[in-house]
Amino acid sequence: MKAVFEGSLTLRQRSGWEAADSGLLLWRKSLFDFIPFFVLPFVLIALALTRLPASLRLWAFGILWWLKPFFDHLILGVVSVRFFEPGARMKRLLRGVGRTLGKGLAGDLLWRRLSPWRSARMPVRLLEGLTGKKARERLGDLEGRGLNFGIFLTLFSLVLEYLLLGGELAFTLMSLEMFMPGLFSSFTEYSGGLRSFIFFAYGFNCLLVESLYVCMGFGLYLNSRIEREGWDLQLLFQRLTTKSK
Repeated sequence: MKAVFEGSLTLRQRSGWEAADSGLLLWRKSLFDFIPFFVLPFVLIALALTRLPASLRLWAFGILWWLKPFFDHLILGVVSVRFFEPGARMKRLLRGVGRTLGKGLAGDLLWRRLSPWRSARMPVRLLEGLTGKKARERLGDLEGRGLNFGIFLTLFSLVLEYLLLGGELAFTLMSLEMFMPGLFSSFTEYSGGLRSFIFFAYGFNCLLVESLYVCMGFGLYLNSRIEREGWDLQLLFQRLTTKSK
């Protein structure tokens, strides 16, 4: 039996890659909601980093990369509300983002920052509100049923991000040489312009890949709960009960 949610995806047991791929549907459904709650804060922070002194300009890349968990909290707040409440309005989305932003952010920016399972484990802590021993027990219960696939998702996202950056840089430099001969050498010699281009290209890739990363991790979380506890049927019955009331 499958649970079909209006405006969302069909919940059923999937393989790891299928579960991650289901997150693409959630990403498309939440795309416009990301603009005020994720894209705008990201752009403002990225622009602020470009104002760093020239001697510290290279730190902008590292700071933006380190802040990814902060942006992940924003994305998860939007996509989780949009999944559970397809008709949610701006005020409800704002409450959802505030809820995820206020839970475990310090740990995600510090001792959990380099965890390769981050995308799939975040929903357990942020949406179920578990901490400490209860969170570890819950994660151990779900990991054998799909949550551990998050490490492959992290590797995939990392490779995709830097492949995009390399492709964008190569395409731009080849286009400059093709349409404006001689500009290639002057562009590469002007390190400030080249560094600025790489930074903005990297920022654009972060906007794209990081939102996909979180949505695909949320898909893994949903799949783990379906396999472990038949969550699709539980949610279906809850919706039917709500509609009947």
